[in-house]
Amino acid sequence: MTGSPPRSDADDDDRAPRWVKVSAAVAGLLVVVFVIVHLAGGGMHGYTP
Repeated sequence: MTGSPPRSDADDDDRAPRWVKVSAAVAGLLVVVFVIVHLAGGGMHGYTP
């Protein structure tokens, strides 16, 4: 048989839960959008010297 080996419960302990991955993806996306907006010259106009 060329199937994958059976998974044990120990394999699941090494991975992050789905909500952690989703939160990290959303946070990364917000950082990218923030950087793009500022490089384009927009955002936080009240703080310019």
